[in-house]
Amino acid sequence: MGGRGTFASGNNVAYSYETVGKIDGVKVLQPVDSSKSFKLPEEAHSSSSYIVLDKAGVFRQYREYNAQKLPTFEIGYHFEQGLSKHGEAVFHYHEYSSPGIEHRGKAQPITPEIYKKYKKYFKGV
Repeated sequence: MGGRGTFASGNNVAYSYETVGKIDGVKVLQPVDSSKSFKLPEEAHSSSSYIVLDKAGVFRQYREYNAQKLPTFEIGYHFEQGLSKHGEAVFHYHEYSSPGIEHRGKAQPITPEIYKKYKKYFKGV
């Protein structure tokens, strides 16, 4: 998977993520270069969802993608301005007004229903 998960206008680019495992069937990704930011790709490559853990192996982010490989929903567990104090991790989610990273909505506190549905992915939390 290259360039934040994209094919860069149809041209293959160097892989920037690698699969390091699975949690309940969902691929866990990490940057090939561990000094890079632990964020998920803006477009999917081969799966409909991905997870990223922080450097300690604790859940950080989950993102779902549609058939066109664009993001539609995500859950985070990290500092989120307006929802947590600086340095404090908080569960939250983003819905997308339409597919694509540029359409990501404002962070919302996670609901009990969302937590129950996705808690199997929350490794180490």
